Amino acid sequence: MAGMEVKIYREQSVVGYFEADVKLRLAPSAYWRLLQNAAAAHAAMLSAATEELRKDGQTWMLSKMRLDVKRHPRIGDAIVVETWPSTKLRGARAYRDFVILDERGATLATASSLWVIVDLGSRRPVRIPDAIVALCVDPGYAIPAVQEEALSPPEATAHEMTIRATWSDADQNEHINNVAILRWAVDALPLDFLMHHELERAEVHYRSELQIGDVVRILTSQDGLVVKQAVLNGESRIAALVHLQWRPS
Repeated sequence: MAGMEVKIYREQSVVGYFEADVKLRLAPSAYWRLLQNAAAAHAAMLSAATEELRKDGQTWMLSKMRLDVKRHPRIGDAIVVETWPSTKLRGARAYRDFVILDERGATLATASSLWVIVDLGSRRPVRIPDAIVALCVDPGYAIPAVQEEALSPPEATAHEMTIRATWSDADQNEHINNVAILRWAVDALPLDFLMHHELERAEVHYRSELQIGDVVRILTSQDGLVVKQAVLNGESRIAALVHLQWRPS
């Protein structure tokens, strides 16, 4: 039982003021931050954190992430995040799944993510070590998987928002963090739409790095409640593809 407790990490928290959106719900980018903080804490517990990998000139990089929200927690709500390395792992692809529960144990949201270990010198993926493979577990939750094939780009009618990536958007790898990219994607939508809708599903595929100082273009097309976006660097290379599904709030 002790091994199972280590393999499935559990973290309790309360939705704070600065994690909420205008409507007092947990904000989309706050989900990304909450989930990845739990993943980092668990990886450290398992001696598989970025700090450990850096000793061998390697680091974790997020490739894909999907979030499905049944019900948004609000300011002051007590929540629990559970996370574990998924048995879907293979080759150089490591999957980590999540659930967010309310204080009664009901599921608020689920998430799935795909990670790779990258050699910092070559910037190429390396095979997942056997020690990490041995940590994988399946606790029995139904977690929708990230899409295997590439997300489709926005339509030709997409409108554009431009933003400059700053120091505060970067992480310890000195490239723009994935939380900032999702925040930009949401902010690119019309204010009136955001005021009357809430996020139902988000999936982001990260394709290439963005650097501090890059002039970033966000192309957005919308068909009803479905949003498709491409985040481009200054050379018009795709850094990320984003699909957002919304519902009336």
